[in-house]
Amino acid sequence: MFNPRVILCVFLIFAFPQSHASDCAVGYAHMKNGKYEQAYKEFRTLAERGYSVYMNVVADMHRKGQGVPASNKLAHVWYSLSAAQGNDKGISRKSQMSEQLNQQQLTDSSDIAKEYAKEYLEPYVAKWSLD
Repeated sequence: MFNPRVILCVFLIFAFPQSHASDCAVGYAHMKNGKYEQAYKEFRTLAERGYSVYMNVVADMHRKGQGVPASNKLAHVWYSLSAAQGNDKGISRKSQMSEQLNQQQLTDSSDIAKEYAKEYLEPYVAKWSLD
């Protein structure tokens, strides 16, 4: 059966021949082989370029502790950045994670998300809002 992630990567390779499509394929190959640190590096690079889909992947990896220490706070940060672009998964997961964090963690997450938004959203994404 076809893996939807592979199909997405193939689509990206043909639709957008920039390096992000190959980064995506490499990242998923690392994930499949259990090389989570390498996968994280690939997906983090894509997330830092403003791609909400990969922001969710990075958030998932923080939540699960795959390739990085587990951190619900950092997962919330990346879901927040994805949600800021209207990504449905980001919106849903941000809400779920909010229920698992205390007030100080939510405040810290918000502060980090604002800092990251200036660096990873402003240069790449025309329409977004952390509100």
